[in-house]
Amino acid sequence: MTSRLLVSGSTGGAVTELVIPALLLRTPNAAWSQLVHIYVPQSPTVAFSGRDLRSPGITKATELALEAGFEPVVRSPGGRMVAYDSGAVVIDHLDATTDIRQAGRSTFAANADSHVRVLRELGDVDARIGEVDGEYCPGEFSINVEGDTKVVGSAQRVTATGSLFSTVVQVAVSDRVRAVITDVSEALGYDLRQSSIAGLADYAPALTADEVAAAFVTDYRDRLDMTDGQLPAEIVAHASTATPDGTSPFHVDDWTRAHPVLA
Repeated sequence: MTSRLLVSGSTGGAVTELVIPALLLRTPNAAWSQLVHIYVPQSPTVAFSGRDLRSPGITKATELALEAGFEPVVRSPGGRMVAYDSGAVVIDHLDATTDIRQAGRSTFAANADSHVRVLRELGDVDARIGEVDGEYCPGEFSINVEGDTKVVGSAQRVTATGSLFSTVVQVAVSDRVRAVITDVSEALGYDLRQSSIAGLADYAPALTADEVAAAFVTDYRDRLDMTDGQLPAEIVAHASTATPDGTSPFHVDDWTRAHPVLA
């Protein structure tokens, strides 16, 4: 198992896109040692974490997401809620060689260093590493612009079969994304400074999500010596059978445990 596979492009709706990395993380005898999937999401998504589910406001938060036209999904990695639509870029980096001893701050730091370098090379963006006051899904290794607004956040999941490091890059933040982050954060009881919500295009208006995705594809291909490829067809087909009930957040890990990929 030595291959490093790079995949680009969206695979479907919100549930399918979030189920795929969870299935890949649990796939036995994977043919790759590392797999990076970079895509522009097709569907407006509110990605909750397991932590969010413990909030007494989760029912109200789910209702607000649905009313705003966002699919509520409980993602596999940790952190807190993040919302995005087709103005964002998602990066899922799976590593079958990582175990719990390699998880934590060093992984976040290394990824933040790489990501901030890519953003600085894209144009006139003063990208920096660090949490800003009142940001959503706060984290030590968030990426901000000018020390004021958050534009990139990451979360990690580590299992016995490897790790998943997932990143959301906000490029063009629509009014509906700003509104749903604000409303859902309030319902969950999280402090939020609304002016901390931003995208790269607020500073470099010509940037598009497709352009940013392409820059990250080039970076991962060159930096990790990855080979372009496709997601395993059986994984995509299996993930596409996952169906939300339309009322409660779709729980990715519960579904993948109940519907494993057979060896």
